[in-house]
Amino acid sequence: MASSRSLHTVHLAAFGAGNVVGLGVMSMAGIGVGITGTGLWLAALVGGLGGAFALVPQLLASSSGDYPGGQYQQVGTLLPPVFGGIVAYILCFLVFDISAYALSAAQLLGLPTLPTRLTAALVVALFLGVHMLGARIAAIAQLVMAVLLAAALGTYVAVTMPHVRLANLAHYTFLGSPLAFLFACVYMTFMMNGVAGVANYAAVADRPRVTVPRAMRVSLLLVVVTYALICVADAGALPIAQVANRDLAVSLSAFVPAPVTVAFVVGGSAFALLTTLNAAVGCMAYPVASACADGWLPRELGERSARTGAPVRLLSVGMIAAECPLIAGNSAKTVSSSVTILMIVVQAMVAVAALRLILRDGSSLCAFRSLPLLGRVPQSGLAALCIVALLVDLLLIAWLLYTMNRLLIIGNVVIFAITVVAAVIVNKYRLIRGHNNYV
Repeated sequence: MASSRSLHTVHLAAFGAGNVVGLGVMSMAGIGVGITGTGLWLAALVGGLGGAFALVPQLLASSSGDYPGGQYQQVGTLLPPVFGGIVAYILCFLVFDISAYALSAAQLLGLPTLPTRLTAALVVALFLGVHMLGARIAAIAQLVMAVLLAAALGTYVAVTMPHVRLANLAHYTFLGSPLAFLFACVYMTFMMNGVAGVANYAAVADRPRVTVPRAMRVSLLLVVVTYALICVADAGALPIAQVANRDLAVSLSAFVPAPVTVAFVVGGSAFALLTTLNAAVGCMAYPVASACADGWLPRELGERSARTGAPVRLLSVGMIAAECPLIAGNSAKTVSSSVTILMIVVQAMVAVAALRLILRDGSSLCAFRSLPLLGRVPQSGLAALCIVALLVDLLLIAWLLYTMNRLLIIGNVVIFAITVVAAVIVNKYRLIRGHNNYV
């Protein structure tokens, strides 16, 4: 098999940032200003701190060993194996995220329904086909799109920032009660959540115990700085009445011609969606391929190409599954949103797994010396940080339960129940067949 461990920090950071910066970046600032006022940039910094706390267990787990199966293998190794199976089956549902992102990108063209769905189907085929060519090709595509997205957002900041007025930022800095600001902080924490998905690229990362944690830190820092600058620019360039609950196009259109605004909205939205779509493919494919090798799914499904190192059969099945709702005219967005809470649940499982590792094997702390700051934290401190991270995850879950509609909550519960039942049943079969170790 050709060596597939060729992704370095810059590639992984592009996947990490792309996994976070989705279409919501266009409306995030306006919604946040509507919640808490022009002091949203402070909520963004607090949200970045919350995201950093939530990331600590993933940093520890990824640096403590080589886990080609990413979050699936970390949870299945450090906790009872059935939990790994649950994670693997949850990640399978990311295929509908891919459908939803492709459809949203196609809708930017403003075509009728049928051409829009056909375009989305072509987008799905294109990106899964790119991943079939190998992780390196997919990473290069991600870098190019991430640079273009950064150029679009950087242009927005460069154009609007000179027009920021302290009077605008000082007026209505905080709306409502302190609870509203706390709500905005949780909202911004959720908006910055997702860089932990880089862990699922460990199978194709060079020196994953070093590059994966480093890429997580770099991508989170980039996201926090970018979001904070966008919040300042959007809240300060115009009076609050003009930007609250409005997207970035409103503030940009006040200073540039309409065609530039249209290009920013369409181009920025497209690359935000496509970088997230591209990142989601690998986040699903590599852990699930590892789960196939461990008996959670047919072994043949996860076999990797000798030429490209990609799980071609798995990606082919994923392509068919992602195309089905687009061709049939069903709503992939509903199913996609029905795993939003479950991805936080996976993050919480990693937090519990990292806590168990710390309490069980204090000698493994030597593996964390490569992590800035954390390498100097004693065992009890690391355990406390994992508990804080778990509390952040639970807070995010509670916030999602409060803000989601009933249908999506039911969807999350149903899918979680399916994954649990499937994991319990398959785990018994694995034990009979002798699959009691992770490979």
